[in-house]
Parts: sequence; C-alpha cells; structure tokens
Amino acid sequence: MDTNHQQNLFKAMENPRFYPHPTGPVTIEETHISRVFLTGDFVYKVKKSLDLGFLDFSTLEKRHFFCEKEVSLNRRLTRDIYLGVVPITLDHGRYSLGKTGSIVEYAVKMRQLDESWSLQQRIKTQTQKNSADIRSDVIALGEKLGQFYLTAPTGKGDDMGDDGWKNIFHACNENFNQTQGFTKNLLDEKTWKMVRDETLAFLKARKPCFMARLKSGKVKDCHGDLRCGHIYFTDRNIQIIDCIEFNDSLRHIDIINDLAFLLMDLDFCDQQVLGDLLLDRYLEQTGDLQAFMLLDFYKCYRAFVRCKVNAIFLASTQPTPGEKEKKKSEALKYLDLARDYALRFSHPGIFVIHGLPATGKSTMAKALGCALEVEPIRSDIVRKQMFGISPHDVGARQFKEKIYTPSASDLTYERLIDLAQQKLEAGTSVILDATFSMEQYRKNLVHLAKRKGISPVFIECRTHDDIIKKRLLEREHSSSVSDARIDHFKPLKNAYQPLTSNNDVRQITIDTTAGPDQCIRELLIKAFGKEQRK
Repeated sequence: MDTNHQQNLFKAMENPRFYPHPTGPVTIEETHISRVFLTGDFVYKVKKSLDLGFLDFSTLEKRHFFCEKEVSLNRRLTRDIYLGVVPITLDHGRYSLGKTGSIVEYAVKMRQLDESWSLQQRIKTQTQKNSADIRSDVIALGEKLGQFYLTAPTGKGDDMGDDGWKNIFHACNENFNQTQGFTKNLLDEKTWKMVRDETLAFLKARKPCFMARLKSGKVKDCHGDLRCGHIYFTDRNIQIIDCIEFNDSLRHIDIINDLAFLLMDLDFCDQQVLGDLLLDRYLEQTGDLQAFMLLDFYKCYRAFVRCKVNAIFLASTQPTPGEKEKKKSEALKYLDLARDYALRFSHPGIFVIHGLPATGKSTMAKALGCALEVEPIRSDIVRKQMFGISPHDVGARQFKEKIYTPSASDLTYERLIDLAQQKLEAGTSVILDATFSMEQYRKNLVHLAKRKGISPVFIECRTHDDIIKKRLLEREHSSSVSDARIDHFKPLKNAYQPLTSNNDVRQITIDTTAGPDQCIRELLIKAFGKEQRK
C-alpha cells in the first residue's frame, strides 16, 4: 500500500463505523512510524509505509511480519493487553477490519489502557497525598525489571565479539548523521558537536569496558524503548508496552542501556528521586554495580535518541502550531540533557572516602573501585611505603611513632594529592581512602580539584562508637593494613575535624551500620544519582 492509500485508510479509521464493535469517539495518536487509533475499549496500531534505514516498513509483507513480532515480544512484559494482529481489507472501495476482500494492511490490536494509569500521567498529577503510592509502585517496577533482566535470553551481541561494540558505535554514529541537518534550523550546533565528540571519544577510550559487559552476559533481549509513557500500573499487574520490534540490534542491548532510557526519562520529568528508587531496586535485584561506568553514557545516548525522534517527527509530519512548539521544546531539552550527561562521563571524578578508623572506609573504597574499575589509593599503604614498611607490618603500632607524627601525616597527604594529580592527568578517576581528619588536608585536595575543573565528592563513613570499638578490638586478633587499634580511638576522635559546608564539593554521608551491599548501593546512588545533579 503506497502512502496515498494509507492516508485513505487512516481517514476511514477515524470513523467509529469502521469498527465491528461499539466505540466512543475515535482518538488518534501519531508517532514518526505509526498511526494509533483509540476506540474506547481497544487500540489499533498501523505501521506507516516507510523506510528510515534503522527500520523498514516499506512493504505490506514487512509490516505484517513486524506486527506479529510486536505482539509476541510485548507479551513478555504485559498480560492480556496484546490481543493479536488483525487484517484490514479493501472491497469495492471500502476498507474493513477483518472482513472479506483483499488484505491491504495489518493492525496490532490491543486492549486500551486508561491513560491515568500510566507512570507519565501519574507523575503529572502527583500530589503529596499520592506520592507515597507512586514511590511504592516504582519500587515494584524496579523488582519486575530486575527479574526480567535476570531471566531474559542473552542477545545476539553476546556471540558477536568485537561486533557488539561496533553496534553501539554504529548506532551513535547513525544518530549524529541523521540529525546533523537539523543543526541549521532546530538544534544548537555547538551543543550537538560537543555531544557527538564526547560520545565517540568515550566509545573509543572505553571499548574494553563495553566488551567486558558483553562477555559477562549483560547484553540481553531487552525492551528497547523503556520510558514513562509505556508503563501502566493496573489493579492486576504492571503493564509495560511498546517495546522495539523493528530492529533487533536496538533491542539486543546492555541491560543498563535499557534501564538508562527510563532513568533519563525520569530526569527529563524532574523525577530524580523516583529514578534513584528504581536504580536502587535494580541494583538489589541484579548486583550490577559495574553499570555505573556506563550509566551516564547510556543516559546521554537515550536523551539524544529522543531528540532525534522529535526532530524527525517535525520534519516528516505536519503538526499543529501548538504541537510543533511542544516537540521543538522537547527536542532542545533532550539535547541539553544529553550535554549534561556528556559533561559528566567525559571528565574523571575525585571520590574521597573518609572518616574515623574502622568506619568501613576501605570496604566502601574497594567496592566503589570495583564498580568503577579504579584502584583506590589508600593512605595506610602510601604512608608505610614512604617509610619503607610493608603494608601488613604491624610493628609500628605506637600511636606517636615516627610514621604517625604530624609532619609524617603532612607528607602522607601531600603524597596522596600528588598521586591523585597523576591519575587525573592520565584521564583516570581517583578514589582516595583516608581519614582526612584535618581541614587543611581537605582544602589542599579541593584546590587540586578546582585547578582540574572537577567537583570532588567527599563520602564520610560513619557508624556508632560501640561498633567502631568492636571493629578495632577485632583487629587485635587479625591482620590489618591499618595500625589503628582500640587505644587510639579516643585521641583520633578528639582530633577529627568535621567537614564544613563547601559549595565547591559534594558531601555524602554513609551509615555503615547496615550491611556492605546496602551501603555500596547507597553510596553509588548518592554519588551518581540525584545528589550528583545538585
């Protein structure tokens, strides 16, 4: 069916008498690839006859194939919503749904969902009264998605070796190629170039990271278009509709790439708190701490995809003036969001894990280092190396011994900052594991960060005094790199200078009384989630 014939069909489908069942007024929704007809109880979705490169609906046979595929794939995350594919016939110049005549088109038939049930609409109508219910539903959504990702079959990319990385590189390159023409009349060219350059540079520099996730089975057959408008909370179930069916390579993706779309969408809706709740439950379900290495990159990728979709829609349709202004505004906001993410993933970070001895600093630093593939710099080891002492040598246990004098501590922290500078100059993030009890030590590090244009993150580990004492006592009977023991607790606590408020740093507090898994999830979400955007 050519475009003119489809336009005639679409006109016919606007009429309630076209349908073999009672309807209300027919409501029409349009995307750049489909026309959707909402009749009250049922929805009919017709794919447009077009070929955009990344999808091909140019023939009836192809549209039929992808309609069947859409139904099959979407039944994974829905229940009793996708009812099947129905033929549309033409007989003596009259279009009919599932009657006699020549089949000229196919439509996906769905049960119509109340729009007020969608996450998108619930966010728009959120009040103080129902906000707790929304948070609870988002936590349940995180559990559902976590289980989906754990059980989803591995995507084709798992067996493609180097081609898996090439797929995401090609997808990004294609996005930029398809939007370059819009920089003359819609998108800001400087911002567009910055996002393009940082994206492609990151892909080239972090190729081993992408390959490692591919080899570890993180590339799966996902949803591909996970956003607020596709998620509905009904009385019986969470229904997640409209996955990508038209291009397997856009669905066979890293699971954090899939989730990043929804997290970006929540950012777009200024709902970062909900995003953090969702991310926490995802981490609890999957244990995928390494996702943070690529999270901002994939958020950027997803924001740019939405920018592209809006730009293509404006170029390929004739929207009303109000709709045109809305889509243009959204395209620009998505581009700005992509820029913000690109600024984050393109710069190394400084993470300072500090606090009193035995508060769990080294445990947190090690876990953060594993998540970011960064080796922490531990002051206990640096101090001993400076004085030619083995890290596990516990002979220097007297608190006032030469390696713990004020001048020795000054030298140790100077060395820590030197090592941090070396890593930053190599383009690597830095994790410092040290007490940082003196304000001057912290100021020296902030000064380095300011010179490098970085806002450091100070993560203070805290717990109850009796837990600290218990941990220090346990060191009497076990090997520890730290020389701090129970008799050092009081003088160390008395000498500890609390952090003062500083606009040049981000300050995070972690109560390490909880288990290490919960603590590291809290640390990562506070460091990379809502608080990162303050």
